[in-house]
Amino acid sequence: MKLSQCAIVLSSLLFFTHNSYAEINIKKCEPNPSSYIFFDEIDSEKAEKLINYQLHDQPEKRESSVIKIFTNENADDRNYWIASFKSDNQSEQYLFYQVDQDKIIKIDDKQFQTLLPKIIACNLNKQVPLYSENFDAD
Repeated sequence: MKLSQCAIVLSSLLFFTHNSYAEINIKKCEPNPSSYIFFDEIDSEKAEKLINYQLHDQPEKRESSVIKIFTNENADDRNYWIASFKSDNQSEQYLFYQVDQDKIIKIDDKQFQTLLPKIIACNLNKQVPLYSENFDAD
């Protein structure tokens, strides 16, 4: 009896684990028609929203974290934002923000590595985040 209960519990866990790792579909980006990259007040608010979500308005954490936020360089096509936060203990955490749904979710390293190239595919410079703090690109 216990063996069958164990099998049911394990299969349930596997089912829920597999389903909780939902794939995020990213629409193909539109290239930036301009040679300039615009980052305005609305973009700044989105970056702050991600930072506050992760760091909970704690200035000391913000000062000691390396923050990198990526999105499309084309200001008219910035529905997807992805951020990485590296704390002073070198642990790294990631967020994904879908603007049209106003939804921020925590993602893992594998999801970050999968989503990042899709989000920045149309950017000229794929190495430098559109917004960063405590990060030196050189």
